[in-house]
Amino acid sequence: MEIDAFLCDHAVVAEGKLYVNGGAFNMFAVAPVAPHIVSFYIAAVVTVPYTATNQAHTLSADLVTEDGQPVHPMVPDGVPDPGPVRVAAEFNVGRPPALQVGQAQNIPVAFAIQNLPLPRLGGYSMVLKLEDTEMKRLEFRLVAPPQQMGYGGPSSIPPFLQ
Repeated sequence: MEIDAFLCDHAVVAEGKLYVNGGAFNMFAVAPVAPHIVSFYIAAVVTVPYTATNQAHTLSADLVTEDGQPVHPMVPDGVPDPGPVRVAAEFNVGRPPALQVGQAQNIPVAFAIQNLPLPRLGGYSMVLKLEDTEMKRLEFRLVAPPQQMGYGGPSSIPPFLQ
C-alpha cells in the first residue's frame, strides 16, 4: 500500500472523494507563550492494491517531537493526561464487480486535529502508519510570528504566516 498525505486547514470525504481547503503547509505562527493552540486536518489517499482488498486495515497518525518523542497535549493542573496525540481509522476495501484483476483502489481519508494545546515551539511530525509500518511523516514547525520577535508589526508578516 501507498499513502499520499499533507496538512490542510480543512478536509472532508464525501461520495468517495477528498475535498480540501488550504492545503500543503508546514508552519504555524502561534502565540509565543505556551500553550500553543493549533488546529489542522490530515488529508490522505491510501492506495490499496488488489491483493490487499477484503482485509481489515488500520491507518493511524501519531504526533511526535522532532526528536521522535510522543507528544501529550498540555492540560491544566489537576486534569488527567489524555495520553499521546493519536488518531486512527479502520477500513476494509471490497472488490466491486467492475474492478479489474490487479487494479488498485484509492481510499480518501480526513483526520481532524482541533484546538490542540502544544507545549513548545519547534518541530513536530505526524507519523502515518498502516498497521504498524511507518508510511509517511508530515513535518511542521510552530514559530512565533515575526511581530512577536520585534520585526515591525503585522505588515511585515509574510502572507503564509498570517
